[in-house]
Amino acid sequence: MRKSGIAKVLATVVAVFAMGANALVASAAPSTVKSGGTATFDLDETLAGFNVNTSASNEYVLQEIINLVWPQLYVTTGSLKEVLNTDFVTNVKVTSSPVETLTYTINPKATWMDGTPMTADDFIYNWQTLNGSPAYTDTDGTAYQPAGTTGYNQITSVVGSNPAGGAACDPGSSANRNVGLCPNGKTITVKFGASTPFADWQSLFGDLVPAHEARIVGWNTGFNINGGGDESKVVSGGPYYIYSYDSSAGTVVLKRNPKYWGTPGKLDTIVFLGGINDASGIADLQSGTTNVFEPITASLPTLLQAQTASGIKYSSTPGLQFEHFDFNQSNPYLRQLKVRQAIAYGTDRKQLITDTVGQISSNIKPLGNHMYMNNQPQYVDNGKAYDNVNPAKAITLLKSLHFKRAKDGYFQPTYGPLKNRDLAFTINSTTNNPTRASTEVLFQQQMQKIGIKINVLNYPAGTLFPMIAAGQYQIAEFAWVSTPFVSGNESIYCSYNKSQCGQNWMHYKNPAIDKLVFHGASATNPVQEAALFNAADRLLWQNMITLPLYQKPIFDAWTSTLGNVVPNPSSQGLTWNAQTWGFM
Repeated sequence: MRKSGIAKVLATVVAVFAMGANALVASAAPSTVKSGGTATFDLDETLAGFNVNTSASNEYVLQEIINLVWPQLYVTTGSLKEVLNTDFVTNVKVTSSPVETLTYTINPKATWMDGTPMTADDFIYNWQTLNGSPAYTDTDGTAYQPAGTTGYNQITSVVGSNPAGGAACDPGSSANRNVGLCPNGKTITVKFGASTPFADWQSLFGDLVPAHEARIVGWNTGFNINGGGDESKVVSGGPYYIYSYDSSAGTVVLKRNPKYWGTPGKLDTIVFLGGINDASGIADLQSGTTNVFEPITASLPTLLQAQTASGIKYSSTPGLQFEHFDFNQSNPYLRQLKVRQAIAYGTDRKQLITDTVGQISSNIKPLGNHMYMNNQPQYVDNGKAYDNVNPAKAITLLKSLHFKRAKDGYFQPTYGPLKNRDLAFTINSTTNNPTRASTEVLFQQQMQKIGIKINVLNYPAGTLFPMIAAGQYQIAEFAWVSTPFVSGNESIYCSYNKSQCGQNWMHYKNPAIDKLVFHGASATNPVQEAALFNAADRLLWQNMITLPLYQKPIFDAWTSTLGNVVPNPSSQGLTWNAQTWGFM
């Protein structure tokens, strides 16, 4: 899964941001490549849907597809710089007085693939779907289910102006909830509340959903995958469009958008393959089956194969992502803090690392922060208490709950659905992932030592993540993948509320954390923002909401004949500049 996740300084008076149309190409140090051809990308994961903004479909691998299909206002480059996409918006003005205000100017050529101009209406609609307000509902009357509301819930108004060609403002309609908002405007003014400025404003309005289409098919489920065919609803506003999707094979085919007004993509076609086993990734590159390989989790066998393989390039770097165990507090036992703490004290994170990703790099250490990665300057190790495994303390905590230890060595609760039965939890993760499979086996063994039984049951990603988003799990292992915007953590760690905290699948509540992450998202300087989010992180450790394991290394490999492939450690992923990829 992904999350928004180092803040930008707010403008104190006025700032104007613009960059040339070739900014993405220039920042990628491009090679000379040919136009045409097909590149095949092994994503190794299945999809739940195409609307990456929803809690159920908020997958990292989907982001790598949608980068090329729906407009990206700002693009995070491989060097973690924020670049304005001037194919979509020609400039952004930021003022901070009397309230923080953003003014966007849409490129006059910007048009959805079906011929509908991009206008203020798209911004108005996307704000309404993502701000968490009960005043706005989907086509079927249900509440929107955004992956996160951070930043959008701090906006007080989104209004258009300056329609194309000097035309008058469209009056709007009550059905479209845009009366008096000049929905046909080519300039958009976004205002924040007096007490709710937003430090990470560059994170807003990415993956823009086409309003005119979503109002017909629905935002929550209209872009879901229902056996195939629904990809036709995903109207493109980028250099590529979704040509086809094979739900049984998990294969997504992108074709160059013939209506795209900006710099066209170099490749004719990009094919994303899901469901191929990581173990065959390097061999598939060498055989020509694929051109790009990105395993879900890096492993020593993969690295060794890449080092000896001919005709490929590879990269292994620390990413803005971390592996973790999620604890669902809707479970009556995981709701007990002492149970969660016992699991954490009984988990030997150093052994998990040594026996899995530590084989790739000796620099990987247990992660002590939910908000920042080890190599970020804002990182503070708040999880030191759990650096070393402590089975004795774990057992003491379980005994203090008056659980009895049976002859088989497992504790048995004296109340609830497992009364007089072994204390058992099921851990879920993604299939075809050797590293996670090894982690689960080790975790199972470690928990047995402290008297907790662990059952392992894994699913394809397209099945697993909707289950997790619906709270249908006990313990889950997966990765959070961040952008350089720490404010995106608000939707994960604020108190459980479907409309406001769409990624809090752990079902916990803590008003103190709410206050810290909310004020952190409204901070007016990066030092204050980091201090508030680190304070929230300390509380997360004290309450053992979720157990971070380690910062994940990102491994990418590609055929040496494919030019302009530039790894990206953020949730933007490897395809952040894929419109410039081509064969040499």
